[in-house]
Amino acid sequence: MRFKNKFLLNYLKSAPLALAIERAIECEMLSRQEVIGRILDIGCGDGLLAFVLFDEKIDVGIDPNARELIRAKQYGKYNQLIQCHGSDIPVRSGSFNMIFSNSVLEHIRELKPVLNESYRLLAPGGRFLVTVPTDMFEEFTVIYQILYGLGLETLSEKYRKVFNNFWRQIHHYRREEWEKIFRAAGFNIVESKEYKSKIVCLVSDLLVPFALPSFIAKKLFSRWIISKSLRKIYIYPFYLMVRSIMKRYESNQKGGLIFFSLVKE
Repeated sequence: MRFKNKFLLNYLKSAPLALAIERAIECEMLSRQEVIGRILDIGCGDGLLAFVLFDEKIDVGIDPNARELIRAKQYGKYNQLIQCHGSDIPVRSGSFNMIFSNSVLEHIRELKPVLNESYRLLAPGGRFLVTVPTDMFEEFTVIYQILYGLGLETLSEKYRKVFNNFWRQIHHYRREEWEKIFRAAGFNIVESKEYKSKIVCLVSDLLVPFALPSFIAKKLFSRWIISKSLRKIYIYPFYLMVRSIMKRYESNQKGGLIFFSLVKE
């Protein structure tokens, strides 16, 4: 499987800065993985991640949202798109050599059925690549840091709940807790890496209000950006600024998110 490059710049052409920062880091990590054989994308959404990441089509993408799948079809990065939930995928067992699920599991109330289904669909020795939030994700936000810094610990804890409810994040655990969940589903852990450092999370959080027009466009038109041609004119200076921040502050330290490479022995 061949990957593209310039993930941050290409993501910025089609998505708001706050989202592009996170997804570009994830594309970099995923592109370092050895990918051979059939691939399944659980929670493919609008297909933008696959479009930016892969230089060729992958096999199957699934998502319960019909509108998102229409957009994913337009990007043309999947041989097959299926509307279904991750707990019940109509494909025979052992069909895939790699499954990836990017920023999806945290939004699913019942994790066990989805993990069991992923295990079923993987061939022996197949990899399951997952990105999920840590318990620090909501702490690495501007409002939480202000409240906690002022000694308003009760309010800061209430804000954690507000933040997670707004983004519909049900699961956000320490690395060790995620590891227990994956091992209980039968997976062995090959690699885990925290990413999106505190500084990068704070910068991204500061940029979220500026993404409001993009969120509205997504709801109305199923796309983040209305005019890609216009965006290309002014996005490059922002790309240089964000790239510099990520290069300087994105390092091996505690992060708001974590990447797992799991294997079915």
